[in-house]
Amino acid sequence: MPTFITFNIYLFYGLVFFSIGCVVVFRNFKYSQLKIAPTLWALALFGFSHAFHEWSELYLLEFSDDIPGKFHLMAEWLRLLKLFLSYAFLMVFAWLLFGIGTRWVARVGRSVVIATLLAYLGTVIYFSHAIYLAEDTFRQATFYTRLFLGFGSAFLAATGIALYGYKLMQEQHKYGSYFIATGVGLLCYGVMSGLVPTDLHHSIPVFRTLAGALILFALFKALKVFDIEKELATEAKLKRAIEADKYKAIGHLAMGMAHEINNPLASSTLALDIFQRKSPELDEQQLKYIERISLGIERASEISKELLAYARPAKGNTSLVPVSEVISASIHLLSHKHHSHRINIDCEENITIMGQKVKLEELLINLLTNAMDASQSGSEIAITAGECDRYVRLTVEDWGAGMDSESLSRATELFYSTKPIGQGTGLGLAICEQIVALHRGVLNIASELGQGTKIEMHFPKPEFFEKDQL
Repeated sequence: MPTFITFNIYLFYGLVFFSIGCVVVFRNFKYSQLKIAPTLWALALFGFSHAFHEWSELYLLEFSDDIPGKFHLMAEWLRLLKLFLSYAFLMVFAWLLFGIGTRWVARVGRSVVIATLLAYLGTVIYFSHAIYLAEDTFRQATFYTRLFLGFGSAFLAATGIALYGYKLMQEQHKYGSYFIATGVGLLCYGVMSGLVPTDLHHSIPVFRTLAGALILFALFKALKVFDIEKELATEAKLKRAIEADKYKAIGHLAMGMAHEINNPLASSTLALDIFQRKSPELDEQQLKYIERISLGIERASEISKELLAYARPAKGNTSLVPVSEVISASIHLLSHKHHSHRINIDCEENITIMGQKVKLEELLINLLTNAMDASQSGSEIAITAGECDRYVRLTVEDWGAGMDSESLSRATELFYSTKPIGQGTGLGLAICEQIVALHRGVLNIASELGQGTKIEMHFPKPEFFEKDQL
């Protein structure tokens, strides 16, 4: 093959793998929650070391005649060492990949890694006695290095990253297909590099370069997920900043309102008490009027307090809160009301949420109260808690009156209530949504008129919870 063509093939060959290392290195994995992030350093080292190996091979191919005879043995040793190191990093990557899978996948995958390394070590020991006796020994060593470490590491890494991509696709993440494509590229490269000898045909380095290019393209597309993750994190911070400003503004307004409203309410309550004491002989009609006035004052005071609680959510110390304890405490506090309903609890053991127990109890009390108000006496209310991937799922479901589409769309709107006038403030679900958001969770409401309401909440598991943001 002409020198110019050989030079360019190996130049681009090394450049492809150098770019694979750069694709990984120039990503910011510091705050990533993807399981694959801590493993990618090994893939980057494989890319850089393999690029160095191929570029140095280019030098040896073109200038081998200029190397003095006494350095030929050293040059062969160095070639073998570089090849071994590059494939070793890929094997480390495969080992780390299996570690992020299920226990069964980790056990089987890592067992195969160990078996492959032992087979390679056994082969090296078997041929080591002849290492200085035959020049073909290095050719044999290179063959077995490419077979066991080259093909073996590429096959195992391809399997590990493809399994990870498949799991992402099952979780409805479209970028999982790019991780699978990366696995296909690694497998193709493993076949071309580990099973097909370089001297079989002058086009073999070209096919290896194309396989490396497939790895580079698929990996570049796959790792864009980290950019998406960073954008989402930035948007979340911006949203929290906007919410903080909103709460601050509403807080000032609410404090002023509470002060302006509570003072005359207190005066009215005091005046009403004095009036009752000074008028002992009131007829039944007058007592009814006084009772209505008292209820009106009490209701106005309650709305004022709830608005203040919404505008200035409490921030306290967080801790691991057992979900079962929250459910038990909430039902106990509603003991005066829940006796007329059948509450079924299905809560897995040892489930915990990082947060404030008092706020979580307030959340569940509000939801249970709404469910009881919407259901007839003797009806069923279900509370379900369980773990799902990275989240704890808490569900409160009733089969009561339900809501139509318009009411459902406005369910968490401030002061909106489907309850009769005088029975609801319209702040219950708004406060619930706020408490869930405070615990970095998501609240979803599903309801049909006459069919009941299901409220499902997803809270991050304690190990995925950003404690400093509560």
